[in-house]
Amino acid sequence: MQAQSSMPTWRAYVGCRTTKERHARGRGIVMYEVPAQGPWIQRHIAEAGENPSFLCMHPGGQFLYTVHGDRDAVSAFAIHASDGRLTKLGSWSVEGRNPVHLAFSPDGQWLLAACYATGNVSSLPVLNDGQLGPVANTLSLPCAPGPLQQHQKGSHPHQLVFDPTGRWLLVPDKGSDRVFVLTLHAGTGELKLANSTEFPPGSGPRHLVFNAAGHHVYLACELSSQICYCHFNKDTGQLAVVQTLATVPPESITGNSAAGIVMANEGSAVHVSNRGHDSVASFEIHTSTGQLASVGYALTGGRTPRFITMTPRGDAVVAANEDSDTIFAMPAPQPVSTEQPTPATSLLARTGSPVCIVFTKERS
Repeated sequence: MQAQSSMPTWRAYVGCRTTKERHARGRGIVMYEVPAQGPWIQRHIAEAGENPSFLCMHPGGQFLYTVHGDRDAVSAFAIHASDGRLTKLGSWSVEGRNPVHLAFSPDGQWLLAACYATGNVSSLPVLNDGQLGPVANTLSLPCAPGPLQQHQKGSHPHQLVFDPTGRWLLVPDKGSDRVFVLTLHAGTGELKLANSTEFPPGSGPRHLVFNAAGHHVYLACELSSQICYCHFNKDTGQLAVVQTLATVPPESITGNSAAGIVMANEGSAVHVSNRGHDSVASFEIHTSTGQLASVGYALTGGRTPRFITMTPRGDAVVAANEDSDTIFAMPAPQPVSTEQPTPATSLLARTGSPVCIVFTKERS
């Protein structure tokens, strides 16, 4: 009988901050092999320019894209099938400052960028060779700044998420305490504002996820350390808030900010990362109503877990601890009678100022 290959099935790419302004220690985009068990194996580092801090994988898995945080551009890389190395294809202006998030249109023909500092969303065409064309359209979001002047000086879009139908593009805006809903013209890349939903003053909507059916939305509010469950109307694109829960114990809200959010276990749970409390809060989802029930907290093993994701096998939450230079995995916390968090269980990697993690399958 032929022995099975011991080669890993997945690769992980980690975007890291690199600049002195961010007190960063990163060197670029780090590629790891992901074995079935145990720590990741570092293979390559791509010097990807300043602050490749959010990564987005092309749907085909052949190209990787990154923002340049605090700057005004995005870059594209080709992924070598044999060893996962990255070859830079080029950089393109997004006509805005501090791009923080990227998303592909449902057909993969457009790359959308959220520009945090200038409050706009831009669309760039994706070419067949993975390169980008110049900005086709940019939309400035309307803003009545929220009450927390330090964080809400203007519109600050922080994420871009298409609903499962692909008709609506949702944009949580930390600066205006709103979630904007846009449409994208598939032929021209034109962006239009369809509607928006207001959230409590000073809440700071940051990141959201849909359930698979597309009628439930779960939103992490950065400034109020809360998660909101909302009903989503697929016909109109409107959100309606149903439930709000804290992501940290009451005594830990001061000095904390909610950050990443991820759906897990085929829609039965959702997790939110907390910077300050340095934990992941877990919530069970009632399958019929969509209502949330708090489960508990797991420590992330380090400081400032900006982004979280699930392992490719879906068996654990992975947190990038930006200020501790570590990546940890932790199982979802079990229900407990106290609010004491459970410890992180597995150190996966050490690298300077990790921010974002994306996975891709190896290709033979």
